[in-house]
Amino acid sequence: MQTPRNARPPRRILRFDCGKYFVRTIKREDASDRWAAWLSDPWATRAMNSPAQSMQKKDIVNYIRQFDQRSRLLLGIFEKDTRTHVGIIRVDADYVTMECLVSLFIGEPDYRSRGLMSEVSISTFDYVFEKTETRKLTASTLARNELIKSYLIGAGWQLDQTHKGEIKSTSDGAMLDLCSFSITRERWRAWKETNTAKRILRRIRRPTT
Repeated sequence: MQTPRNARPPRRILRFDCGKYFVRTIKREDASDRWAAWLSDPWATRAMNSPAQSMQKKDIVNYIRQFDQRSRLLLGIFEKDTRTHVGIIRVDADYVTMECLVSLFIGEPDYRSRGLMSEVSISTFDYVFEKTETRKLTASTLARNELIKSYLIGAGWQLDQTHKGEIKSTSDGAMLDLCSFSITRERWRAWKETNTAKRILRRIRRPTT
């Protein structure tokens, strides 16, 4: 994303149609005890290497306040039919290097491994690369997180480096490996021409009832 030098980045209020889902800018009223419960889920704490936390709605409100929706964006993932809030996308934009660090988290267990990640990310990343001046996206994940690694590689991302013993485990103190990934605008556009990408795009553009 780009903004004039020395100028304050514009506030971004975003919404993307993702087939059965939609992604939009998070609002404070989206905070809920249900969202807070995501952070104590065993699967989530292992995937993110975070300690199980007993949080409440007020803690989520404070977390949302950390995002100015200018260079630090927080987006929510919602099921279109039920309006159920199922996850979040965080984007940290560097307007100087024209790079964004992104992370996606599916908080609701019933919505994992259902193709949701592919559907919401393709619309989000397409906006970043086609509607802003962003040249590269970066992401990182624990080397043990095979699900995320498989998704990123399948979506055209490049594994840049595996950092050995980079992070200490919050559960047993072991040193964990961390994988760094990236994708450029050119690689993204090339991936969109693959059969996999075209199949996902057809699915999310199919009329819903």
